[in-house]
Amino acid sequence: MSREEYLKELLKWVSSDSILVIDKSGKLRRVYVPFWIVSLVDFPDITKEEKVPVDAIKLTVEIKEVYVIRGVHYYIIYFKIILE
Repeated sequence: MSREEYLKELLKWVSSDSILVIDKSGKLRRVYVPFWIVSLVDFPDITKEEKVPVDAIKLTVEIKEVYVIRGVHYYIIYFKIILE
């Protein structure tokens, strides 16, 4: 599968206003923005363990997901989602 074909297929399932997650009971859920996350590290504008809302989800050119928070893009690996 080419990169373009992969992206086309991927875009059927992802969007900038939601993310698919597996909850604690093992069920697949779609969570829509804004949703809350907790930072696992310190950033210049976000402190470790600070709870912040996600404004959007984007993909980088390397096909890595990032959260858009207060207009700034952050890799999702540095955060934990809070499901309620």
